[in-house]
Amino acid sequence: MMNACNICNDSLDVPVYESVRAVSVTSLCQVLDGPTRVWHCANCGHTQTAPLPALEKFYAEDYHILTTSEEEDQLYSVRDGKKLFRTEHQVNTLLAKVNLSLNARVLDYGCGKAATLKALRNNRDDVVPHVFDVGNQYRDFWNDFVRAENQTVNEVPGEWVGYFDAVISFFALEHVAGPKAFVGEAYRLLRDGGTFYFLVPNLFANSADLVVADHVNHFSESSLHRLLSDAGFAVREIDGTAHNSAWVVVAEKTNVDSEPILATSVAGKVNAMAEYWGEFGDRVRAFEKANDTEAAIYGSGFYGAFIHASLDRVKSVECFLDQNPHRQKQTLLGKPILVPEALPETVRRLYVGLNPRVAREELAVMDWSQELEVFFP
Repeated sequence: MMNACNICNDSLDVPVYESVRAVSVTSLCQVLDGPTRVWHCANCGHTQTAPLPALEKFYAEDYHILTTSEEEDQLYSVRDGKKLFRTEHQVNTLLAKVNLSLNARVLDYGCGKAATLKALRNNRDDVVPHVFDVGNQYRDFWNDFVRAENQTVNEVPGEWVGYFDAVISFFALEHVAGPKAFVGEAYRLLRDGGTFYFLVPNLFANSADLVVADHVNHFSESSLHRLLSDAGFAVREIDGTAHNSAWVVVAEKTNVDSEPILATSVAGKVNAMAEYWGEFGDRVRAFEKANDTEAAIYGSGFYGAFIHASLDRVKSVECFLDQNPHRQKQTLLGKPILVPEALPETVRRLYVGLNPRVAREELAVMDWSQELEVFFP
């Protein structure tokens, strides 16, 4: 059970969401035993999920994101047949938002394989890259562009305190049970006037974030502002449009306090999302019962895995479909991931495992030979 808000320490009441089945799905599409429970704090607008058991061990040993190859990346968008991958978009956004000084010392905090930092270094070869994470599984990727003395795992060297011109972080803060400690450490490592730049999921642009089992924190604009200002940062920007389904945040280590913001309650929106996801599995199973023909799931990310975990007859699913070439020829939950054009002719049902904001638009351009019954999220 959760007793207090991770941001403002206010007391929490009953969960706003609890999964109907005692299973949970992680951001890496792992299906785990045990329910997902989510609470909302009306005081600061933060929403949070009960952490997975042995959370630190999970990230140090079991969390391997995009480690199949150096080139593996997540598909950000497809427009007019052109694929844009997430790393390219993230580095372009960073360069547009942050004015990095010449020879800037930059730390990617909670970096994974640090693909965005590497792309930044390719654009700005004067940048001095540093990396920190809680596990050693990414060392081979770091060694390609970060000097050994600029790499650290678990513990930050004392000489790094007050050292960095910028601390950057991409989709890490949502995973930690102690976000105040994470942000406080970023503040401690920055020089005066240094920039803290980070991305976290935007629950209000992609409601599936509510039920991602390893996303402990689901931020609102007001809870982000509270988190940063309490740590001593001046909040320069919280942008909900520059990156799909994410908050892009720029803060500065300065003696000037942030302007307070008038918090707007998001409780109604969070409760509506909780109700939607509470009924989602029933909708999937109702579609499943209406027809027992072979099926496929379009999308091999979280939505697709969540649909698969909601089914009663998973053997009816022949495959997943995905436009991301880095996903194709892999497997998910024991099923092959195919290019959409390779949809087997025997399939008559299609579950769409995409964000509802883009699902119908993306399916509209597909042209399969057979008629399909389609489930949309």
